Amino acid sequence: MLKKIITEPLIHFLFIAIVFFIIFDRLNSNTTTENIIKVSEARIEQIRQSFLTRWNREPQPKELENAAQHFAINEMYLREARALSLDIGDKVIDRRLRQKMDFLIEDLVTTKEPTTEELQSYYQQNIANYRTIPTYSLQQVHISIDRTPEQLKKKLDQQLKLINQGLSPQSEITLLPAQINQKYSVQIDRLFGDGFSEKLNDYPLSKWSGPIISTVGQHFVFIEQKQLATDKPFESVKQSVLKDWQYQNLQEAKASFEQKLMQRYTIERASEKESE
Repeated sequence: MLKKIITEPLIHFLFIAIVFFIIFDRLNSNTTTENIIKVSEARIEQIRQSFLTRWNREPQPKELENAAQHFAINEMYLREARALSLDIGDKVIDRRLRQKMDFLIEDLVTTKEPTTEELQSYYQQNIANYRTIPTYSLQQVHISIDRTPEQLKKKLDQQLKLINQGLSPQSEITLLPAQINQKYSVQIDRLFGDGFSEKLNDYPLSKWSGPIISTVGQHFVFIEQKQLATDKPFESVKQSVLKDWQYQNLQEAKASFEQKLMQRYTIERASEKESE
């Protein structure tokens, strides 16, 4: 029954008629201060700057007048739309309003300039974020783990015997590079799996060591060069520290704002029975 009423053309006609009646009534109502569109000097200057940015030239007087008129008419449309509650429940408008609130909070936070002492304190507390990335040069010998535990142990023992004799271990067929030159730790971990580069720190230079377990097998390594992570000087990363400091403050400001909102508003959730 309800579906039939909704699909009835007469109902559609009545709805459209009501909307036009509301619009007509508003357009013919007595003029009030609410129906005054003010185009201030600041707004005209903003329009002029926008024109200059877009066309790379100053607007002619008539062009500036037309642009101001366009702004005023656009404002009229917006007011009429709001009067008809067309902005309510619109996801695009809701998303834009949320963005504006985020931008407002961000502007309030980023306008605050930290002191050098505040930045240095933040730098020290988060020093792990401002270190150089370790680099390594090494040779590696790959031992496949595609064998029984007894066979794997026998194979590893053979390689250790060669090393103890002052010889190089013998690698098996692999797609992994035998020589790695000046690679960052993150690059090495991409080849052998996370955490592999950290294990290299336990072994000396210019000597075959291992085996090291990776995600693709076991490896003997001959480390030729390694440069461990060092703290970057504060002055060299000052801009990065500032951005990180501002980002942390922004997150804290948003969390604080949301906490106040939670105190101001009451959330009523429908129970399972009500939703059914």
